[in-house]
Amino acid sequence: MKKKSIYIAILIVIFSVFLFYLIFIPKIKLDNKEITINYNDKYVEGKVSAKNLFKDYSKKIKVEGKVNTNKIGKYKIKYSINYGFIKMEKTKIINVVDKKSPVIILNGNNEVVVCPNCEYNEEGYSATDEYDGDLTSKVKKEYLEDKIVYSVEDSSKNKVSVERKITEGDTEAPVITLKGYENVVIYKGNVYNEEGYSATDNCDGDITSLVEVSGKVDNTRVGSYELIYTVKDKEGNVSSVKRKISVIYPPSGGGNGYIYLTFDDGPSNLTLDILNILKEEDVKATFFITGQSDSINYIIKRAYDEGHTIGLHTYSHDYSYVYSSVDNYFNDLNNISNKLENIIGKKSNLIRFPGGSSNTVSRNYSVGIMSRLTGEVLNRGYRYFDWNVDADDAGGAYSDSNRIYLNVVNNLSHYRANVVLMHDSYGHTATRDALRNIIQYGKRNGYKFASIDDNTPTIIHGVNN
Repeated sequence: MKKKSIYIAILIVIFSVFLFYLIFIPKIKLDNKEITINYNDKYVEGKVSAKNLFKDYSKKIKVEGKVNTNKIGKYKIKYSINYGFIKMEKTKIINVVDKKSPVIILNGNNEVVVCPNCEYNEEGYSATDEYDGDLTSKVKKEYLEDKIVYSVEDSSKNKVSVERKITEGDTEAPVITLKGYENVVIYKGNVYNEEGYSATDNCDGDITSLVEVSGKVDNTRVGSYELIYTVKDKEGNVSSVKRKISVIYPPSGGGNGYIYLTFDDGPSNLTLDILNILKEEDVKATFFITGQSDSINYIIKRAYDEGHTIGLHTYSHDYSYVYSSVDNYFNDLNNISNKLENIIGKKSNLIRFPGGSSNTVSRNYSVGIMSRLTGEVLNRGYRYFDWNVDADDAGGAYSDSNRIYLNVVNNLSHYRANVVLMHDSYGHTATRDALRNIIQYGKRNGYKFASIDDNTPTIIHGVNN
């Protein structure tokens, strides 16, 4: 009987303790006992609470432990609360993992065509992982029949692979390189000497011997000719390039007795008066233009539309710039060439040097520059014109229309091409006033008028620098 009483007493104590625990001891509750987050993601603390049957003790919970999401691993966060002499604890496990695969980047193209019977020359690759960094040295290559497979695995066993497709064939055309210039100018009667060429192919190598040249240059006739250089590789890829050869009249005192009226330094509003006179007299002329304001571009367009020849003089007309170097001259020339093309829709290969090819002022900026330029402009496909009749309207006769008239008519000849230098820039009203009389004198005395074209006898000065 005594033992039974003892058992009953023990049970009462156990039940009382359990009842006390159930009613009074706060219980810690976690939203998750274990979570997994990605490397570099932000760790956000979940919901944690502690309550007994009567009260919320959540604010008294102590949290121990940290999570470093910059490092892969298993982290523990411990939550605890004290109730009298009793301490309640729970632990959350946070797994920081790397689930992001590495990246492989192939140099070159993912699809490559290699020459027949040739091996692919590896263009390179790189592999990086957000966690492990550079994995290039761990890339494995698997060579299959028509591709190469590049694969890599990071420290977290994330794998990636990319393919480079390899096709055998030759789709690249050969390359023909002309020796010398693409545009060549020779004088009538001179022999054209071929400067040569070479041809290479990405698969066949040097195939210069396979180049075929078609076309013919007739050095007895003034005109433009083309030589066409063509080559075909073993796979049938064809390339061709052209060389233009211009046969022009040699400088001489001979010619056709025509009068070629030329106007430098325009356009200007005065050009409109000159165009009106030329139209009324049914005469065509040549204008060597400069880089004037775009607001008067319409004057250039009108001159072109009415059948006059438009040549290139200079964009800046700054002697100190254009004659300081070959590069500066052609930079300036390209500017006026581009402007003209934008206005009339085509390029001009006709030029006149500022001051003429015989000028000596260029010595102040570069000794020998004119000797270099007169050859180089021809090599680049241009044709330059000086004059053999000077109206002197930019000199002593500037404001005297009668002197301008006499300077022109007294120097005309039926036994040559008469290229007359005049100016249509601002202020040359005397030139305008003399123009109609010059034209009517020419008509009365059996001259014909024309603008400069490919058939005009070349009039150039001797070079003095």
